[in-house]
Amino acid sequence: MNYRPRIPRYLQIADALRRDLRGEGERIASEHQLCARFGVSRPTIRQALDVLVQEGRLYRHAGRGTFSTPSAGGDQRLRYIGSIGDMIALGDETWFKLISREVLVLPANIAQSLRLAPGASACRIVGVRHADNGPFQHNTMYVPTAIGKALEEEDLSKTSIIGAIERQAGVAVKYMEQVADAALAPRQVAELLQIRPRSPILLFQRTYFAANGEAVEHAVTYQACRRYPYRVVFSRPERRS
Repeated sequence: MNYRPRIPRYLQIADALRRDLRGEGERIASEHQLCARFGVSRPTIRQALDVLVQEGRLYRHAGRGTFSTPSAGGDQRLRYIGSIGDMIALGDETWFKLISREVLVLPANIAQSLRLAPGASACRIVGVRHADNGPFQHNTMYVPTAIGKALEEEDLSKTSIIGAIERQAGVAVKYMEQVADAALAPRQVAELLQIRPRSPILLFQRTYFAANGEAVEHAVTYQACRRYPYRVVFSRPERRS
């Protein structure tokens, strides 16, 4: 397994095991076998299994081993977010229903987030992202006009916008700034997410940047976490001796 830097290995192993689950109550490989498969120590494997036990995907039976629960591998998916690559992977694992795509004059706050002049125009893309158990994200995304034009022929149903930007516009997304808040779902958003209006919901505002500091996307996202829980991993870089 090729481990990604700065993400704890036990979480990456838990993610790999989660993808393997089929919800049939099958017995999980022994800790010794998992150590050999992933090239890590037994405490690391136990940490990974503990994550899945806490999620309700696995259960331990004394003297018999560890088994998947009947619902394992079903609708309750949990992805950890630790990099831009994880954000792109989320787009690859789910599907996006496009609602509208248009060029318009930006509100002042959005123009500021994209580092554009007041009164500037940009492309706005609106849609709903779905997992296996239904819609879980309402997305309103703004991209500079040139990038919007590059995405005109792109099928956005099975990708993320940032993934499409990297492929079609040839711009590598280097970092992201995010503001997260709690909110009450607006009526139109609630209808599209199939939840009650004014239900508690997470609200994210994210701005993505290229290596040169150019803003390439600003997204306003409402997320219903009961359908697709949102988990963030923070890590500390290794200290130099």
